[in-house]
Amino acid sequence: MAGWVFVVDDDMTNLLAAGNILSKNNIRVTAIKSGKKLLEHLKNNKPDLILLDILMPEMDGFEAYEKLRAQEKESGEDEIPVIFLTADEDKEAENKALNLGAVDFIHKPLNEDVLLKRILNVLENRSRIRELINDATIDGLTGFLNKSAVNEKLKEKCLNEKGALVILDIDNFKKVNDLYGHDKGDEVLKAFADIITKSTRERDVIGRIGGDEFIIFLKNFKGETGISSLNERVNAELKERMKEMVGDLIPFNVGVSIGVSFIPDDGRDYDILFRKADTALYQVKQHGKHGYNIFSDNMDQIITYDVASKDEIDRISNVLKENETYNSAMWVGQDAFSHIYRYMMRYIKSYHSTAYKVLFNATPASDDISEVEFTEYMKKLGTFLTNSLRKSDVMMQNGINQFFLFLPDIDEKHIDNVIGRIITSWKQLDFSSKINVTYEFELITVEDKGSARRRSGDFSGN
Repeated sequence: MAGWVFVVDDDMTNLLAAGNILSKNNIRVTAIKSGKKLLEHLKNNKPDLILLDILMPEMDGFEAYEKLRAQEKESGEDEIPVIFLTADEDKEAENKALNLGAVDFIHKPLNEDVLLKRILNVLENRSRIRELINDATIDGLTGFLNKSAVNEKLKEKCLNEKGALVILDIDNFKKVNDLYGHDKGDEVLKAFADIITKSTRERDVIGRIGGDEFIIFLKNFKGETGISSLNERVNAELKERMKEMVGDLIPFNVGVSIGVSFIPDDGRDYDILFRKADTALYQVKQHGKHGYNIFSDNMDQIITYDVASKDEIDRISNVLKENETYNSAMWVGQDAFSHIYRYMMRYIKSYHSTAYKVLFNATPASDDISEVEFTEYMKKLGTFLTNSLRKSDVMMQNGINQFFLFLPDIDEKHIDNVIGRIITSWKQLDFSSKINVTYEFELITVEDKGSARRRSGDFSGN
């Protein structure tokens, strides 16, 4: 098993012997001649295992071990396993080594089989432990800390360090899942994780706390200028990545809303700091999304007291309302469409209203059109249809080439005008000759006469 081992010994013969044994078994080796140099080297390097001689001048192995653990604790890093080496047969030294927390104890001169077997055991155990820890703490999709792990880590950070607590929420992410599917949604999350990683530093802490919600602790970060730059960077980058993944014709805006609280200015209790940053985030959602807000004291009533009922209704309504630029029909996934459809059918029955179901079916106009080209044309067709309809209309895509629409509050006198207007606009598009489109529509009334009121046609004429 590959790994990186530091060998610490003041005797060059022992360093060479250990180095030869390990290197020929594909284990990376770094030789260090004193405990002091070990501690300096560990500031910028993290091996998988340390072989540490006990009897060394100036700083013996026990002292070096204790300083190592103190250094790791201060920096918040995981403990590196240590195997002590000694030529002394003293059992007391062996007991002390194990009591201190060493994972093993090896006598010199080194026996190749013994040394290699014990090192491999430690490396394999460390690998299994890391896997278990990762399973329990790491979000599998983004590679960030999961909710429970990041909350635990940030509690300590907020108590002991200074910085900014930043909550980021991807705006309109559910519409990505509904329109393009969950696989595409996962691609967006991975892309956003990459954007966050590139926009932060190694010393910062990042976690995923919800489906499309992330949290960052920016160490020693203060002031609005840096937050403003972060906001501009992640929003601009996400916009570009969305174009790469789904094209320019996405019928809604995907961006990022950011809420911020500062440590220690806004306190040191993580739960309170989180609620303050979350409150700032909601302020962004209320005012058009795709921006940032920093918590201020005039928001405190939202956190400390129950909000008056009208304020709460306004807050919830603003969180749920459509994007301000979303001026077309709703294009949703099949799950969402089925709920809307069932509700509207109950509404029609209860209030004696009417509606139309419309199915558009597209096929390539020639055999020369590739599958990739046809898929792009379907995206354009879907966007065209939503932009041709009202906000009250709902559409879903069925497979690649079918679009099913629900048009409420339209009667038989007006449906021909709607279809005619769509056909007229369609003929003006530069890609309309690339695909053939047929349609059929059916009136829905409380009597529900079904196929008796069904008609069909194509985009070649009215």
